[in-house]
Amino acid sequence: MRQCASKQVKRLHIIYKEADSPKVDDWLRFAEERRVEDLFLCLCDLLKGFYNLPEFLNRLSRVVRLEVVNCCFSLGTTIRWPCLKVLVIGSVELSDDILDGIVRGSPVLESLKLLDCSGMKNIIIDSRGSPVLESLKLLDCSGMKNIIIDSRSVKELVLHSPKFDNMGKIWAPHLLSLRVSGMLDSHSMFRLDEISSLVEAKLDFSMCGDKRTHRDLLREFFEELRGVSTITMGGWCLQVLSLLEVDGVPSPLSKCQNLTLHALVSQWDLPGIAYLLQSSQCLEKLVIHLTGTGRFGWLDEESKDRFNFDEEEFLCSRKGNLECLAKHLRRVEIIGFEANSFESKHLLALIKFLLGDALVLKKLIIKAELPTRRGQKRLQATVLSKLLGVSRNVLSYQRASKNAEIIFDHPFKEYENPGL
Repeated sequence: MRQCASKQVKRLHIIYKEADSPKVDDWLRFAEERRVEDLFLCLCDLLKGFYNLPEFLNRLSRVVRLEVVNCCFSLGTTIRWPCLKVLVIGSVELSDDILDGIVRGSPVLESLKLLDCSGMKNIIIDSRGSPVLESLKLLDCSGMKNIIIDSRSVKELVLHSPKFDNMGKIWAPHLLSLRVSGMLDSHSMFRLDEISSLVEAKLDFSMCGDKRTHRDLLREFFEELRGVSTITMGGWCLQVLSLLEVDGVPSPLSKCQNLTLHALVSQWDLPGIAYLLQSSQCLEKLVIHLTGTGRFGWLDEESKDRFNFDEEEFLCSRKGNLECLAKHLRRVEIIGFEANSFESKHLLALIKFLLGDALVLKKLIIKAELPTRRGQKRLQATVLSKLLGVSRNVLSYQRASKNAEIIFDHPFKEYENPGL
């Protein structure tokens, strides 16, 4: 670094071990002197919080992007990062006061990401302390009690495997997007207390623990999301809704217009899909990604028996009872990554049901996003043959909408059949 003649270094990434730690202050002083804009500092193979960040690092006037991992912020230190827009903090013991000082000392901060951090009880973001913050991401963070976002600028909250202290609370009346993923523990859950402005939600998590807790929690979540227009749901959550459906639990009415599901569409998924269609009376677009697990891993034998049904009879029993099919559903997309997934009898039964009951449907798109490699034409031909078989079945299904167009989209252009 001493040989560097440039007066400004835009980017400096430091990954160090214990033997190098005495040099770190010098390296960071170099970052300050050369007006570094992108600084990455990672402590390797040491206990959390081993390295105390020096005072002068808290006053970097030019830094725009800062990422620190396995470092320690001193309590009571004044932070002044006037140009900082992106901040990532990983594996750090924080506190409410330290986090508040960081946010208030970064007036143009747009994105804050905390990874595997602890020590925070009440995460409070308001417009005075963070006037332009747009995105808050908390990944694998623990010990939280409340997340309070009283700022119109914060549009997105992302939670991955959060561990709240007992039953936590999220209060964010101006939030637009909420995403929850990863593994959740039933003993460290949270409730959605105020999310009235939300327009987009993604629930793609799974849980361990008592299955009754799963049902109750997801139903509460779904009720809180009843005003959200765009919802994405993972396979585990969908299968819990399936359990609500077969148990006869009424579905809350939802204003969802765009619904995306990640599921294989098996007997474990169909009731959940019916539950969502019943709830989403204004649904205009349905997208199904054929991914996820095939079956429950936590059902008792009595509950499993409830899923022994004929798929066509099950869907037929819902015929004429789904308002979204009669008035609103105009577009259905089914996207798969394996040819066999399109041959599922449960998926074909669902396609047949949607075509036969959706009165205003305009497009049904079946898209095969399959890997194509040179030298595998024989394999591609086999896969395409299966897709052609599926297409013949689907094209033979009765259509309730005279304007319904069926489109098959696949990557094997050299085998394209003009009949599709």
